[in-house]
Amino acid sequence: MASNQRENERKTKKLKKEARLQRIIWGIIIFITIILIAMKVVEADFNSIKDKYIDENGKINVTADIESGVYPYQLDSSGGVKLYYQSDKLNVLTSSSCTVINPKDTTNLNSFVHGYANPVVKTAGNYFVTFDQGSTKMRLDNLKKCEFDMTTEYPILCANVSKTGNFIYATTAKDNKATLYVVNKSHKTLLKHEFNDGYIVSVAVDPTGKRCAFAAINSKNAKFITTVYTINIGDEGERASFEFEGTNVLDLHYCDNGLYFVGDNGLYTVTSQKKLHEVLKSGTANTVCFGYTRDDELLYVYSDYSSANENHLINVSPSGRKRKKIELSKKPKAVTSVSNEICLLFTNEIKIYSLTSGEEKDSFKCDDGVSSAYKLSSRVFIIKGQQLDVID
Repeated sequence: MASNQRENERKTKKLKKEARLQRIIWGIIIFITIILIAMKVVEADFNSIKDKYIDENGKINVTADIESGVYPYQLDSSGGVKLYYQSDKLNVLTSSSCTVINPKDTTNLNSFVHGYANPVVKTAGNYFVTFDQGSTKMRLDNLKKCEFDMTTEYPILCANVSKTGNFIYATTAKDNKATLYVVNKSHKTLLKHEFNDGYIVSVAVDPTGKRCAFAAINSKNAKFITTVYTINIGDEGERASFEFEGTNVLDLHYCDNGLYFVGDNGLYTVTSQKKLHEVLKSGTANTVCFGYTRDDELLYVYSDYSSANENHLINVSPSGRKRKKIELSKKPKAVTSVSNEICLLFTNEIKIYSLTSGEEKDSFKCDDGVSSAYKLSSRVFIIKGQQLDVID
């Protein structure tokens, strides 16, 4: 009888212990379930926020939640309007003014009336130089304020700027055909180079503000010659030179690892300031349009001859290698790239391609009045007449 009682007590204790253990286990399961549900909700909320405010490259989506009613944004003129993308901001040049705009709410971050007869803007990083080509006025700005403005002794031929704020410009001169200058944002002259072998028509300075290049035109043996020179700050003379017969220079542009020379009928790159790479030999291509990626690599559109409907787009590395080729059935007006996409503006539509795969991703209808287009996240910003507008 006593043994049965002890057995029953052991069974009762065991059942209580198992019940308590089950309660603990179920408590843990319920707690974990609550945590998982909470994490799932947070994950969903985070993903929705991420999709809305972060683009595919991990950069902040500067156009998220554009304030209603701010577009179209009215410009002060429809003449000579150019649109530039700079560090998540839009820089708009007109025949009267230059304005840096926050694309989300069209806040003017830096705006001035330039009063130039022939205004030109060159941008790099957070800096841009605005000059009156053929006159003596120019100024250096960052995205928020003017660093300084200046008046040159002789008319300005061309200018450019680096990401450090060092800028390069060339002027005519009294005793020689041209003079090349490099000046920093404190207005200190870093380089002054007298040049007599032709007229300087294009200049470039690398992202560090130390390596420079310029193109000059001249005639030799009754032939038109464009010569590209490289020079570094601290050099007493040119480091190297390259001659191109019958080719007009359209652009000189540095990236971190080299220099691009875009001609009207050919394309070359220069590395280490001395080594020339032939991408498309002069006379073998008809340049249609070109632009640069966020990493300053060249996007180049060309046709085999001027009246061809078929066009080719290539992404060119500083070494001259063609990374990607996209065949186009019609001629684009402009090409731009902000993130991992290529934006091509045609007369009646805007097409978006992947920079990595070359596949078409999207298209937007427009008309022939659109002169500039940039794809920022899910929206396309355009210039049409006297308006900066958005296409969704």
